[in-house]
Order: sequence, then structure tokens, then C-alpha cells
Amino acid sequence: MKNAVLKESGVKFTVKVVDNKYYLLLLNKDVEFGIDDLETLVHAEKEIGGQKLPVLVICPPSATTNVELLQALSKNQNNPYSSADAFVISSIAQKILANFYLKINKPERPTRFFNVESEAREWLKQFMQ
Repeated sequence: MKNAVLKESGVKFTVKVVDNKYYLLLLNKDVEFGIDDLETLVHAEKEIGGQKLPVLVICPPSATTNVELLQALSKNQNNPYSSADAFVISSIAQKILANFYLKINKPERPTRFFNVESEAREWLKQFMQ
């Protein structure tokens, strides 16, 4: 299993490939994940194998994002190594952004939001090879 720990103004996230089945993206507390971070993530996914795999994103309650990132994230071309996205979220603000993302941005790949990590992993299994 390869890991990539990425730093930009401090550590923002860790990404790794789990059992060659999916990417695990762990966001750190109090980060705003933006468009530059998406580009950094795509570069890291390329470096750790460049496989098209489902992605499990673990978001601490204090992690946030912006509209620019949501628009970019919804397009397959901006996240070419993701076949499906499962987000584990917990704050009310994250739930509002999740609803906005699904209804307004309409992601081009399968995407779901969960409160429980085990449910997210179970859903992702259908996209694992």
C-alpha cells in the first residue's frame, strides 16, 4: 500500500490506496479543501498508482470547502482517478453543502454522503474491482 502525505501551509490531508481497491482520503481538522488541493490530490493519486478507483473521503466536522471546488469536483475530467466518491460527513454545514453539491452540481460519477464510515465502505464495494 502506497501513501502520500501532502503539505501545503501545513498538512491538509493524507491519501493512500487501500488493498488496491480504493483511495482513502483523510482530511485534517480545520482545513478548507479548495481547487488547488484537488489538483494536488490528483497529482498524488497519479504518483501512488494512477489507478481509476473509488474514493472514500473522511471529513472531520471542522473541514469545509467552497463553491469553486464543488463545481470542479463534479466533473470527471477534474478528478480522473475517481470512479465513485463516498464522503463521511458529520456537521450541519457539511450536510448543507452535500445537498447543494448533489442537487446543483450533479456529479458525473456516483457520489453519496454518509454519517457512518462502515456504510460508506459498504456502498463503495460495488465500484471496487
